[in-house]
Amino acid sequence: MMNTIARVWRPLCLLQFAVMLVIYTYLSLTSTPGDYVPVYNDKLMHFTGYLVAGLSITFAFPNMPVWQRWLILVAYSTGIEVAQHFMPPRTFSWLDILANMAGAASGLALFECARKLAPRWSRMLLQSP
Repeated sequence: MMNTIARVWRPLCLLQFAVMLVIYTYLSLTSTPGDYVPVYNDKLMHFTGYLVAGLSITFAFPNMPVWQRWLILVAYSTGIEVAQHFMPPRTFSWLDILANMAGAASGLALFECARKLAPRWSRMLLQSP
């Protein structure tokens, strides 16, 4: 039973990260994201979204160094912002990138703290089959 779960777990972790990227890309490049997600505080939403992305990429690639996971999310965030420049009414924003960077760093740091506080739990969740 545990072996079956372990074989299914890793592909599910990769799938959830891929689905998250598809959703984030769609919402970031649609001209009216407020039609799908209510917009409250733009910078808080950027921060929270990338905090989740930091957790998500850790589940998908647990053995990748933290700085590489952070760099991937920063590159993705910057690419999305550059693409928005060419998609009016969306605009490029350095503040959005900074909020994304801070959120990603917080998500990665949160998971690293969880690894330290609950090593058995984190080994179980992040192990490869």
